Amino acid sequence: MSRALGNCDRIAILVHGFAGKKDFMNEIEQCLTSTSFINVYNDVINLSYYDSKYGLDFSQPYDLKTPIYDSKIEQSLSVHLLDLIYSSIQNRRKKVCLDIYAHSMGGLVTRAMIKFLTRNRDKNLKFSRIFLLGTPNHGTRLAQRTLNIPTDILLTGLNIALELPRGGVSPDDWQILKSQFIQMVPTSKFLELLNKQVSKKEKSIKWFTVRGLNSSGLLESVWQPFLFRKFWLNREFPFLHIGVIPNDGVVDAASVPLKHATNLTVPSATHMDLLKWNSKKSGQLVRDLLEPYILSRI
Repeated sequence: MSRALGNCDRIAILVHGFAGKKDFMNEIEQCLTSTSFINVYNDVINLSYYDSKYGLDFSQPYDLKTPIYDSKIEQSLSVHLLDLIYSSIQNRRKKVCLDIYAHSMGGLVTRAMIKFLTRNRDKNLKFSRIFLLGTPNHGTRLAQRTLNIPTDILLTGLNIALELPRGGVSPDDWQILKSQFIQMVPTSKFLELLNKQVSKKEKSIKWFTVRGLNSSGLLESVWQPFLFRKFWLNREFPFLHIGVIPNDGVVDAASVPLKHATNLTVPSATHMDLLKWNSKKSGQLVRDLLEPYILSRI
């Protein structure tokens, strides 16, 4: 396969997930630059929409309390990601055709960027294919459960507590109320707008989702039953039953597929296995499943 199609440079962009870092995407980067895919891409670019190495430094402009996208707030992860992409490809002489590989919340950042920010902004840039790996397109129960919201709220609260004696708290610290974690609640206004209607721009792109069904990756005996439980009444007997919905240990299986996408499933994969294209057998299955779509012509 020819990596340059006509006058178009084909480039892969890698995007990590919530509280992640570029290193999480290393195995995918290694695969896409290996001999198996040697003629596919002109370049593979691994980006982070956080400003710090781990996404946990609250002194940085882009961290865990930055929203995925908010039309009323200039600073968002989607805006930052688009700026990073433009900075990475600005010296290209040819038209650029982008394939994006996004994990978990990185898929929401990517979708929001395309839906809300890229309308005719640059005619020399084309989004060709988007691969969403374990993306909670319809929200996640991790954000919905009241007792399990605190990941970024707790960290922000701790940061505020530490800064109070020095008078270092600013109004920006309360931006947590519109943070990325809150936006992943299934009933959030952000997800409602994101999923409301497929735009013409989105329809011009080939979308792929991949979900795992193996929830054993994170404290199986406690984490999975508690966070992914569902209550229902047994119609044959008057008892309340508790069951566990299919999930990959972090995201509900039903939250990943999109109506306008090619939706794929690797039952043996956990949430993080979706990234392990070399080191895990289930991750290799993800790679093999996507390979025909990656190698196909745009």
